[in-house]
Amino acid sequence: MTRFARFRLAALPAALLLALAAPLAAREETREPGGNFDRDFSKTLPVKAGQQLEIEHSQGALRIGTHALSEVRVRAKITVSSSDGEWAQKFGEGISVTVEDLGSTIAIRTKYPDHGATFAGRGHVSFAVDMDVTMPETMALSARSKFGDVVVSGLKASAVVVNANGQLAFSNGRGRQRLENAFGSITLDHNVGDVEISGSNGAVVATDVEGTLSVRNRFGAVQARRTKGPVTINASNGAVLLEDAASGRVTGSFGRVDARNVGGALEVQNSNGEVAVQKVAGKATVHNSFARVELSDVEGAVEVENSNGGVRVRNVKASAQLKTSFGEIDASGVPGDATVRADNGAVTLADVGGAVDARGSFGRISLSRAHRGARIVGNNSPVSVADVSGGPVSISTSFGMVEATRIDGNLTVDDSNGAVQVSAVKGSARVTTSFAGATVDGVSGRLDVENQNGSVEVRGLSAGAGCEAVSVKNSFGPIRVAVSEEATFTVNARTSFGKVRSEVPLMVSGSPSAENLYGRLGDGRCPLTLENSNGNIDIVKGK
Repeated sequence: MTRFARFRLAALPAALLLALAAPLAAREETREPGGNFDRDFSKTLPVKAGQQLEIEHSQGALRIGTHALSEVRVRAKITVSSSDGEWAQKFGEGISVTVEDLGSTIAIRTKYPDHGATFAGRGHVSFAVDMDVTMPETMALSARSKFGDVVVSGLKASAVVVNANGQLAFSNGRGRQRLENAFGSITLDHNVGDVEISGSNGAVVATDVEGTLSVRNRFGAVQARRTKGPVTINASNGAVLLEDAASGRVTGSFGRVDARNVGGALEVQNSNGEVAVQKVAGKATVHNSFARVELSDVEGAVEVENSNGGVRVRNVKASAQLKTSFGEIDASGVPGDATVRADNGAVTLADVGGAVDARGSFGRISLSRAHRGARIVGNNSPVSVADVSGGPVSISTSFGMVEATRIDGNLTVDDSNGAVQVSAVKGSARVTTSFAGATVDGVSGRLDVENQNGSVEVRGLSAGAGCEAVSVKNSFGPIRVAVSEEATFTVNARTSFGKVRSEVPLMVSGSPSAENLYGRLGDGRCPLTLENSNGNIDIVKGK
């Protein structure tokens, strides 16, 4: 049985003040004996068609059940406990429970006398009215209570239930339901129809809703499971769990959001809490800040915008648009296009079926196994690209090293203040950098390299009839090119403030000098142009 106490300290007469100064034993001898008062109440009223039940209750539990009869039954247990036994009886007899037929409604009210004005003793006072109501299952309900738990079960009609300072539980209903509570939890277990829940300072748990579900809560966690209609959750200062829902829209702050097994689209707007999404059949859109975002197994397109937190994506079935700042992005298993933006954080992409557009700053950018080409733009960012097919690759960065290998299409690298390493390119390659070295090994198509204040080394050029034009320009650094004796190049090498040397025998034309060399390898089918200033040029034997 629930008890709620109110306390009042009455004005103390002068004699009582003197008594307080007496020894403890004397005071105990003058204490008034305590007492309890209990009284039962019951009433039954018939219900006419179309009537609604209205309940206003406080200071005790309220339990509402249903039956198939056309009548309302009310039973209540009235209890008063006080250090003043005579006052307890008088106050208990003044508590009333009314059940009235008001035409369109049957009204149940609990009323209490003004105990503060009548209690003149000292000590404790507590009182409660615990009420059980049985009503027709198809009768509409409006119930308001405070300072006690409320339980409603088996109602097959619409209801509005409002409580405060106690728990609220609703189960096995049918119809449109609105549940409100403050300073207590709300629990809903199975309802056929739409449900609207509003809470504060307590947890909300809603399960098995066959209709739309709308939840608004503050300072408490929210859980929604097994809903057949769309779910909307607005929560602040509490964690959110959405599971087995038809679709969902979640707005939260200062709490973690978990969403899994969503049959349709999902939208999450959160801040100051992690977001974890698993198994979404539709599109997933997530906005977050100051915490990490993780998504996996999403059938539709993925859109994530975060700040001050990382992003992790795994095994989605469509395109992905990912953006964050001051956090890393890690995505793999994206069959569609991947558009990625990251500031002050690393980017790692793998197994992308569509085209890649990745941009970042102040963090490493890594891409592996992309099938529709890639465009990468960095700022103060090292870049690593490997195993890209189906389209060209374009890389632009600064103050970071670039590594590109096993590129099936054409490659363009534009770097500054960073080294470049390129290998195994089946298309053409154009490489530009400065203040660092550039190394190229194995380009099947045309090759253009420009550098300054750094070395250039080229290996693995195509030989024979399959050769392509090669052009290398540099300043303030050496050029070293390896060619095979089967190569068919027309060599035009010149430098200033340096020397031109060749290990490969050439059919020389004109008047060679230490700074100029013009000659031919084989039939000279393809041009090999080497230009330098303030650096040597070396042509060496290679495969």
